[in-house]
Amino acid sequence: MDIQDRITAFCQLGNSLQRFLKNEKENPNLLQIIEQEQYANAWFTPFFIHHRLQSIVNSLKEPLLTNWLQKYNISAHQQKIVGVIMAGNLPLVGFHDFLSVLLVGDKIVAKLSSQDKHLLPAIYELLIQIEPKFEQQIVFSEDKIGHVDKVISTGGSNSAKYFAYYFKDKPNIIHSHCNSIALLDGKETDEDLNLLADDILLYFGLGCRSVSKIFVPENYNFERLFKALDKYKTQIGQHHKYLNNLEYQKTVHLINRIPFLDQGLLVVKECSDLASPIAVLNYEYYQDKQTILEHIFSLGNKLQCVVGKAQANKQIVPFGKAQYPALNDYANNIDTIAFLLKDE
Repeated sequence: MDIQDRITAFCQLGNSLQRFLKNEKENPNLLQIIEQEQYANAWFTPFFIHHRLQSIVNSLKEPLLTNWLQKYNISAHQQKIVGVIMAGNLPLVGFHDFLSVLLVGDKIVAKLSSQDKHLLPAIYELLIQIEPKFEQQIVFSEDKIGHVDKVISTGGSNSAKYFAYYFKDKPNIIHSHCNSIALLDGKETDEDLNLLADDILLYFGLGCRSVSKIFVPENYNFERLFKALDKYKTQIGQHHKYLNNLEYQKTVHLINRIPFLDQGLLVVKECSDLASPIAVLNYEYYQDKQTILEHIFSLGNKLQCVVGKAQANKQIVPFGKAQYPALNDYANNIDTIAFLLKDE
């Protein structure tokens, strides 16, 4: 296959997934996997899996794929075997690496997370029905990945240290956890805040692109934001694991006399940390917007994205777009395609 063949196949995969999302009877097997996934991993509810599939569909468009790849010299690339160790915090969180490896023409040995081991094989089955030649390029491994030329791994900070040591003799990308924040000025519209609720609570706030902290001006009124967050009462307000975390956080804060605001779905507290536990949203006051912008962008790779209103010469993700990354919005801002094409 040449690059256009591979792009065409993934566009057809996107079309197939779009047909499924419009009519689930289109693929009873995929529907069954999605419905059963919440019993294998309670965090993977059908609502959030469908949302993730729609995000993938949105990216699998011929103009987007072509524009993404056109700056790279893929035609001259010599095929490699790439081991990809995938995380399991979000449904299909490893799909972008899967897509990248296959589009440049490499073979992938995918080590699936035990928390997400059914969805990508189901996508694989659809892909090889569209283009059987991909079957020779894809291996799923439940054990060690064996011989590979390069490695991409994703995990928390502790696993990142382990992978960095274990694969120190291989060209590698070791993704570790980072955080996303939002910058508010108090002048946001109701629609802005409604979209920000997605950035905060989609996937229960478990992703690197989930907003874990907001910066707000002094004397900020949280009332409208809290009302916007209520839109997720149906999706997470009855979820037993999420509610267990929420009650735990409330109890810990009350016992330790840590001040917090009770939004109903979230413990909202003033805290300097970028990261927050499940069911907690941190906030920090600021006085001067330009000063806080300079501070935020001095944090570098500690941040995956910054959500807010557009700022001159600053990369700000619009409200509601944190969970819809573009194809070139690489994890930890490391260019995956450039890494795959680099001769070592």
